[in-house]
Amino acid sequence: MIDIALVVDHKWRDLPGMVLLSDILKKKYGFSVKLIPYNLWEKTLIFDKPKILCVSILYGKRGLKIIETCKQTGAKIAILMTEGRPNTIDSLKYSTGPESNSKYADLWICWSETVRNYMLEEKVLPQEKLPVLGCNRFDIYFGSYKKLIQNKKDFLIKYGLNPDMPVISWATNFTHAKFFKNNTKFMLNDWKDLGLTKYKSYSDPLGVAKDDYFCRIESSKIIKEYLKKHKNLQLMIKPHPAEDHSFYIDFANECNKELGGKRVAFIGFEYIWDVLNATDVHIHRLCTTGIEAWFLDKPSIELHIKDYLPWSLSLDGSASDGAKGNDMALNEKQFFEITDFYLNGGKPASDKMIYRKKYIKKWLYKVDGFRSESYAEAISQLFEKEEIKIKNPHIKGNADLYLKGLINTVLGPSPKQALKIWKKDKIDDIGHVDKIIMKKDILLWEKKIDNLRRDL
Repeated sequence: MIDIALVVDHKWRDLPGMVLLSDILKKKYGFSVKLIPYNLWEKTLIFDKPKILCVSILYGKRGLKIIETCKQTGAKIAILMTEGRPNTIDSLKYSTGPESNSKYADLWICWSETVRNYMLEEKVLPQEKLPVLGCNRFDIYFGSYKKLIQNKKDFLIKYGLNPDMPVISWATNFTHAKFFKNNTKFMLNDWKDLGLTKYKSYSDPLGVAKDDYFCRIESSKIIKEYLKKHKNLQLMIKPHPAEDHSFYIDFANECNKELGGKRVAFIGFEYIWDVLNATDVHIHRLCTTGIEAWFLDKPSIELHIKDYLPWSLSLDGSASDGAKGNDMALNEKQFFEITDFYLNGGKPASDKMIYRKKYIKKWLYKVDGFRSESYAEAISQLFEKEEIKIKNPHIKGNADLYLKGLINTVLGPSPKQALKIWKKDKIDDIGHVDKIIMKKDILLWEKKIDNLRRDL
């Protein structure tokens, strides 16, 4: 039996923050903690018997099954959202509204008062279950944790780029482009199961896939043209963790062939803060990385060449709000002018700097390097409210849970991938790349944090 299981949704976004949280829970509070990928929730609840299961979401059939199983075992559920600033009002309603599974949580850590107040107004959960604590994965940008970010010069050299030449970064989020020609049935079924399609912003999944597909092509053309006009400029491409990488790998190779020499680097297996630290100007589209660029005082440009649902500036929410703190390029001409301005030493306008502080308060509460401490305290208080008694779920009616748990014990968190012994890549059936955390990944970050604390 363990005290706490922390589910890590995606290795290349969530792992460092969750390892930091685990470290505090273990060393400050004395809890036994296990970090797991989502694939192992059945095995963990059945065999490890955690008293608290911390997950990022409770969507769809999987969410309902987690809720049902936790009721049987007696485990408490804590929600630690990895994307806790809903991009639109529709996504706010979907993820936290009265029709969501949020009402079954014993603890819901809110990134902001904006989200907490909405949940209170909709009577989703009582206030004592909704602490406002910000986002713990942003801790790495502040205080001593900033030392965990890779050195700019070393990082650029690692990817064959010249640290003495200017470099821009492009963080992409065309996450549904991969469904335009492949796995369309999966996308339709997935959005239906998750209950997304009843919201206007998500009512046309294949339309979103099509728009993402062609917008990705047009955006890449603009960036290539800019590189052609700036002979010494370099580019780092950082895809969203849920994107298909093959398009960007091909694009990088194509650019390097046409432009001559190594000027474009595809960066698939690094954390966004390492990319942002190494860049001179950051390019994105209504993306959280654009906000993270603020933390490192990097120019942040919105390349928004097509407005469509759910990526629309007309939709109220954190995404369109965040865009007001960045420079907006709606076409190639604007993109060239704005990027030139910043590469020539320009600084964000004072009104944008003032606005950013207001935005952080509205959607992120605080960014100060102490959010993991606050998360750990909130989780620890679940143990103080009542004794958590754990029992085994009945085998009758739960044979699938026990079977899945046994399979995971033998084959690991991704049985399908384990059985494909001839495959050398890390791509799953729907194009996600290297998403699942492994023991070696956890040990790596535990060592980094231990070394950091020892050096302080």
